Amino acid sequence: MGKRSKYLILLFVLIAIGFILFLLNINTDESNEPTVNGNIIQVKNFDLDAKSTNLKTMTEGTIFVEGEKEQIDHIKIVAHVEIDPTDWGGVAFYIPDQWSVSSITSSYPEHQSKLKPADYVSTWKNSSDDSSWRTMIEIGRERDLTANGGGTGIIVIDLSPDQKDITPSDPLKIGIEVGSEEKNGKKVMGTDSVEVPVF
Repeated sequence: MGKRSKYLILLFVLIAIGFILFLLNINTDESNEPTVNGNIIQVKNFDLDAKSTNLKTMTEGTIFVEGEKEQIDHIKIVAHVEIDPTDWGGVAFYIPDQWSVSSITSSYPEHQSKLKPADYVSTWKNSSDDSSWRTMIEIGRERDLTANGGGTGIIVIDLSPDQKDITPSDPLKIGIEVGSEEKNGKKVMGTDSVEVPVF
């Protein structure tokens, strides 16, 4: 076999390898394409402020419901919170029965590097069978009724159903409340509230 034949074979092999790598690169690029709202079956927005008081406490955000047709697999709540410096009631989310909180991510209070966001979020479980709420998540709420200085932040709450492929028979609602005040000598938290139907 001559030198020319060896060079032609080598050239052919290099072209074939280059072509194969090119095809693999095309397939890889397509498979890495991000999916937008893949299994999202409903998106609900909410906006609530402590309008019944003089406080500048508020929350606004979006609830993403993930699943197929009438079956819900996952719920994600993404909320911006702003808590007035004099508000000890903060913001609270009420999670319905048959749902568990799988994770909470918080940046509240932002721009205060010495403070730990995890110290400003608390989770409470309801043991009563009479309540439609299973869990309450509080942000910036102080049970000793003294304000903690307020601030802003983003909260992400992930919810999972207790049973797989849950199909709610009753309307599924997320409760949200904000604010605090003293009325007739009684201190009240959650002065303004809303229920967001999500399914």
